[in-house]
Amino acid sequence: MGLDYDYRIYIKKEKLKKALKFVYKHSQKERVAFEIVNDQLYKIDKYANGQTSATLLDNFGINQRIDTCIVVDEDNSIIEYYLYDLTQYYQPDSADESDFIDYYKCTDNKWWIGNIEIHIKDYSSKMENYIELQFWAVTSDMSRLFAKSTSIDKYFKELCRSIEADYGCIYMEDNGYRLIWAKGKEYNLTVPILWNSFEEYGFIKVISDILKI
Repeated sequence: MGLDYDYRIYIKKEKLKKALKFVYKHSQKERVAFEIVNDQLYKIDKYANGQTSATLLDNFGINQRIDTCIVVDEDNSIIEYYLYDLTQYYQPDSADESDFIDYYKCTDNKWWIGNIEIHIKDYSSKMENYIELQFWAVTSDMSRLFAKSTSIDKYFKELCRSIEADYGCIYMEDNGYRLIWAKGKEYNLTVPILWNSFEEYGFIKVISDILKI
């Protein structure tokens, strides 16, 4: 069984549109699979023949899923991630090598890191009027990158700051949670899972009790 890590951002429902606009702005536009038109959220399906279709999502996508491709700054973990892929699929100095790099590398030393699923979840059963945005790494390699990359960590902290999120963390299965943001302040605080009721009470409540905020 592979790794299954994800970033989770907790916001008031009224900030959902602003959050998705931030994600869209900082995505690889050719590969982002949603758009906001006239304050409505559409899921974009792309087909092998080059055609696309747009599906209007009711309730602005709450309890539904959309896909994107975030763009982040270069760091050592990002480079290692792509060097591994490069050596798996191409011979050294092959003609395809530069095409591979050009495919993933954007301008200003930024990279897109593959498709990411965004699960928009109604969190109001635990905290009234809250949304949980879950950014899921679709492969084990991407999960490891989520855990190691300072640039990805920076991206999600910037997202939290930009939309005035209440809380943000990365979930790392048996390694627990790492808090990255709470009430306007950055953190790098690992919270090991030591009790079975953690999910039942909800991440926000547990962290707010620990930090007294």
